[in-house]
Amino acid sequence: MMTPPVPTPIALLGGGKLAEALIRGLLRSGQVRPSDLRVTVRRTERGEELRSRHGVHVLTDNAQAVRGAAVVLLSVRQAQMAELMAVIAPALEEGQVVVSLAADVQLEQLEAALPSRVAVLRAMPNTPVGVGEGVTPLTEGTRGTEAARRAAEALFAATGRALWVSEAELTVCTGVSGTGPAYVFRFVEALARAARDHGMEASEAEALARGTLIGAAKLLAEPGATTAKLIAEVATPGGITEAGLVALETHGLSRAVGEAVSVAIQRAKERADASARHASAVTTAPK
Repeated sequence: MMTPPVPTPIALLGGGKLAEALIRGLLRSGQVRPSDLRVTVRRTERGEELRSRHGVHVLTDNAQAVRGAAVVLLSVRQAQMAELMAVIAPALEEGQVVVSLAADVQLEQLEAALPSRVAVLRAMPNTPVGVGEGVTPLTEGTRGTEAARRAAEALFAATGRALWVSEAELTVCTGVSGTGPAYVFRFVEALARAARDHGMEASEAEALARGTLIGAAKLLAEPGATTAKLIAEVATPGGITEAGLVALETHGLSRAVGEAVSVAIQRAKERADASARHASAVTTAPK
């Protein structure tokens, strides 16, 4: 089944690192042109960076950016989200799709702040979207429509893979796919450091560790590949690799990874709860 075309224009409110990764991925897909992207920034120098690198249309007026956009992506920090939604709410139009990329603002809060004429969703893209290899969990609010689902799925499928989950599962995704690339990069750092500790030159150690990750990832991407099969292809019983794997587990690799994921999930929950309490306090405060 063919993936539907990416709906444009796209308004990307916020020009941070994740936003730029999405810009790169969407342009790389060939389905989106620079003129299809409207990006808002607070700092003019950041706007100039994005304009010179990618040729996108840069604005500082969020309300202006959303007018006529097919999809509106909210890519700002939790502390800025309430103010941003208050600014754009009057400008949003019937049938538009609004997707929040914030890990710590829940659908209930988003729908309360945005008009009922728009569909509201959440997404948790990760930085590999910039090279077309992202995995983006998606979840929809109570006003979701088939058209909105198709629009969001097409957009994130252009930068990798879109995956539909519940909102509770989206929080888990924050600690796995959202933060996971950083954990993988830290492992590569550790692998390169180990090579240096055993006498290898720094540049060679980095190339060896980096190349090992890239090659292993490509094997994992092959049809029918599983981690168990791939490990078995490298680790023979009683061999060198098996001894290394035993050392990893003895020193707590699985435990450390599990703790990292748990801590990230807990932090996301705490921040979401704090955001919801703040929104409730603002709503109920005497005028």
